[in-house]
Amino acid sequence: MAIDFTEKAKRYQAIDQIIASGRKLKWNQIILELRDVYGIKTSSTTFFRDIGELQEKYQAPIDTDFETSGYFYTDPKYRLPRFYTDENAAKAARLIKTLMERVKGNPLYKEAQEVFESLAIESRDLSIENIKVSKKSDNDRIIFVGAPNKDIPAETWRLIDKALQENLVITFDYKSLTDTKPKKRRVQPWQLIYDNGNWNLHALDVIKNGRRRYSLSEMKNIQLTKEVFRLPKDYDFRKMTMGSFGCMCHDTKLDYKIHLHGYAARVSKNRVWGENQTITPDKKNPGPDGDGIILSFTSNQLFAIQSWVWKWAGEAWPIEPKELVNDWKERRKRVNEVKV
Repeated sequence: MAIDFTEKAKRYQAIDQIIASGRKLKWNQIILELRDVYGIKTSSTTFFRDIGELQEKYQAPIDTDFETSGYFYTDPKYRLPRFYTDENAAKAARLIKTLMERVKGNPLYKEAQEVFESLAIESRDLSIENIKVSKKSDNDRIIFVGAPNKDIPAETWRLIDKALQENLVITFDYKSLTDTKPKKRRVQPWQLIYDNGNWNLHALDVIKNGRRRYSLSEMKNIQLTKEVFRLPKDYDFRKMTMGSFGCMCHDTKLDYKIHLHGYAARVSKNRVWGENQTITPDKKNPGPDGDGIILSFTSNQLFAIQSWVWKWAGEAWPIEPKELVNDWKERRKRVNEVKV
């Protein structure tokens, strides 16, 4: 049964504060103070169980005074770790679980679960599976939206995970956007990338000796080979990309200037889109409401930027480079040719 550990955490926090005060209160006095000061109602049975769990699970040095039978810490400096006592930590734990649900079903979830529960010192109450996220007061106030992931077979995860762990070359069938039928690929798997609801494999195409990205949902007939590769020092995708437009990037970097106005301008002002970014008023084309800007930056993500500019329709158009301008003009031409 799922356990909401927030109430227990409140009791732990209050008991810790009372004992740490050094007043050496008896058990019945502590229960009264829990009720009158902290607004926590608890029975003697629950109180003694809490004391036992604090001692066993969190190594709290709790003892009773010989003369007064009052509780005190044998180590006056001890305080219960905040992770177990702070209500905000409980909310953070539920948020962590919500985030982890996005990778549930693949090896990453299991590893994250093990790390989380190791931080909880193997507490059953703080296990990922026992954390409630169903309360509207918690779960419905912080959400993550976006296109749902395609289901990726468990066998795909197993093979990719093994290949990443052991640096094994893999082969698989794959159909790119420009292919008419699937082709056999042979790659060194370097890194998994989660981008806009889709899992991608950042890898080296052994045959073409080029860096590529493959959607896991489109990889078929994956086979592990016995060939072991050495992971290069510069394998990290984040060291390759210049820009904030997802996981698509190219070898060539370009300088971009894009006019934006209206909602597109308001949104774009709040993010860093590429290196050397500047935002200046567009005095030549201020837009209908006079809020036109020119967004300038450097990036190597031409393909993604082409789509990004186009999606803003009448609120954006490219100024530089020519590759972006020509693509935008060609898209506009094709739209105008469509008969509705």
